[in-house]
This record gives sequence, C-alpha cells and structure tokens, in this order.
Amino acid sequence: MGFRLNAYLDRIRLSNVPDGLAGLRALQESHMRAIPFENIDPLLGRVPSLDPKSLSDKLLARERGGYCFEHNRLFGHALEALGYAPRTLLARVRNGAPEGGARTHQAFEVTVEAARWLADTGFGGHGALHPVGLDEPGPQVLPNGAYRVVRDAVAGETVVERQAGDVWISLYGFDGHTARRIDLEAANFLCASWDGAPFKANLMLALHGPDGRRAMFNRALTLGMPPETETRVIDRFEDFARVLREEFRLDVDHADLAAVWAKIETAPTRR
Repeated sequence: MGFRLNAYLDRIRLSNVPDGLAGLRALQESHMRAIPFENIDPLLGRVPSLDPKSLSDKLLARERGGYCFEHNRLFGHALEALGYAPRTLLARVRNGAPEGGARTHQAFEVTVEAARWLADTGFGGHGALHPVGLDEPGPQVLPNGAYRVVRDAVAGETVVERQAGDVWISLYGFDGHTARRIDLEAANFLCASWDGAPFKANLMLALHGPDGRRAMFNRALTLGMPPETETRVIDRFEDFARVLREEFRLDVDHADLAAVWAKIETAPTRR
C-alpha cells in the first residue's frame, strides 16, 4: 500500500482542494497546520524511511511528524496526485548566515497559473505558510509574515528571506537544478547520520497552530515569530511529555519520550 490521497487530506483536515494556485496554497497551509516538524527519529539514531508506505504509516496513520525530506516527499505525492507537476529542489540552509552549508533541505518549484512558486511544507525554521512567488521581485505578505526572494550572484543561488522587524533574515538558498530521487535519499541519510547536521544532537519541533507558531529547541518552547516571541524552558519530564502530546499533537510512545528526554535534559536551550 502506497500513498493514499484521501488519508492525506483527512490528516490535514482539508475536505475540498480548489483548482490552481488556490489549491496549492490550501494544501501547503493545511499541511503545515496539521503535521508537526520533528526530528525524533534522527535524534534517536534512526534514518527516516522515505518510501510511500512508511511515510503514510508514520505521518498519517500514527499521527507523527517528520523533518523536511519526510514532509516534502509526502507533500510531493499529494501534489502529483492532484495534477500539479512539482520540480524537486535541494537547498542550502542559511538561517541568517551570509551563505549556506551542505544541500540538506528539500523544496519544490511548481508552475501554476503562468507563474513559478516555491512550495515547501518541511522547513523547520520560519517558513512561509503559503507558496512564495519566484517571479515576484518585491516583498510578499503571506499569512505568517512578509517574504521575498533575492538573487545571490556570488553563490549562484536564489535566496528566500523573511522580514523580522526592520531586517530581512535569509532562510535558505537554491541553485534551481532539479534534484533526483537518489540525491534526496543521500541527503536524507546525511542529515540523519552526519555529526555536522543538527538533527542527531538536538530536538527540534515546529507547528503552526491557531494561536501562532510553536517551536521547540531541546527544552526551550517558543511561541510566535521573530521579533515577537515568548520562550520558556521545560524542566520536568512530565511537562515535556504533555507538551509533545497536547501542544504539538504528537503520538510518541513512552519509551521514545523517555529516550529523547535523556538526550536533551542537560542539552543547551539556545542554538
């Protein structure tokens, strides 16, 4: 059993998908509001599977989340099933830095209504709830803030930025070349296994709820988007388990919760 579109739409609570750009927007926002970003498997030494059956079991049936390769592989299956033609990209995460690292983030370029759009449900940082227009040179006001794309001629990349107060923060950059399935498999293994990636050493969660974006870095729980955020540090395992189950809506068994807590109990609460 592979990808099931009806099960996906039930999971993201979307009963009707409009045509064209409206449908693309609805899919991305509904996905990001329903399925959390989380890296529990890599943190516990597991390489996430990207095959359709495993993704459907984990993110749909078991109501878990995942990191970018899991989110966007699932999202990509939905786009294809609905008649979109997503083109896969690999990006270098910047998160405010002047240049990116390895190609460890997946996103899509989707052409719809005679324009190109960057569609992405799996960025664990401050990603856009709606696709970002790649042909629009100016700022774009989306449901969770203002975004823009700029050209970095030195790196040969298109860079996605988000406005935070009076400044623009770089999120990630991509060169526009189409990534193949083997590229994604290799990048997924690298992200889950490499000490140079953040996922083996730190817990990272994110979910866009009705009261704003929730994020967690190890034991630090943050509500809101920069520059307006509130953060508190969780000190007890019981509170940690409740937050994951109730605020991030993650179905994680007790053994895994205990194993995660053991790894983050004394870990830093700032990146």
